[in-house]
Amino acid sequence: MEINKFEKLKQALNLKSDLIGVKLIYEHNKNIGIDPKFKEADQMERYCEYIKRASQGEFLKIKKGDFSCHTADIMLGFKESENLELTMRLEVKGLKYILLFPINKYLLENYDSVILILNPLDCMNIIEAYVRLFQKPLKIMCGAISGVCSEVTAYVIKRNEVNFSFLCPDSRGNGVFSDCELLCGIPAKMTNDLIDEIIKITLERKATEELVIST
Repeated sequence: MEINKFEKLKQALNLKSDLIGVKLIYEHNKNIGIDPKFKEADQMERYCEYIKRASQGEFLKIKKGDFSCHTADIMLGFKESENLELTMRLEVKGLKYILLFPINKYLLENYDSVILILNPLDCMNIIEAYVRLFQKPLKIMCGAISGVCSEVTAYVIKRNEVNFSFLCPDSRGNGVFSDCELLCGIPAKMTNDLIDEIIKITLERKATEELVIST
């Protein structure tokens, strides 16, 4: 069986967790069937906790009211707010579900974005790949309101741009992510080219390291 592009990226970066696919399902998508393996939330959790679960192989179908963090409902477009700056908010109408799943194990058509759990070295490789491809610096938006729900989900899908998150205090404080982990969001339209370039860079680094060792 041929290894898909996301599994190739996971192996190239030597990631411990699966890559998370994100797909938005709207109320008007009546003809779209959702695979029964996607399970609804059995209890309220933070969006970052759902992301972590998907990175460990779970298939999740989350909706309005499933979040213990009020900010996630707002930033992901399920609720309105008059008190928050909304530049990082996913502004969509009729959002019914967000599907989160290990995309290296289950390739769903027309996904919206991909989220990776990384270390700083991985982030460096992704940034270098971006700069090589697009011949411009990668400008990131961090710390506006919150971490995973806004910076690597809403912002990425809304702007169709790569972004990183240093996470929010609750994501760190609750032990969902370690002190050495960062998250990266990549919009669907950029995944193919970026994956090819990232893999190319990791192979170049490995070859250089082997050359240094041999000498």
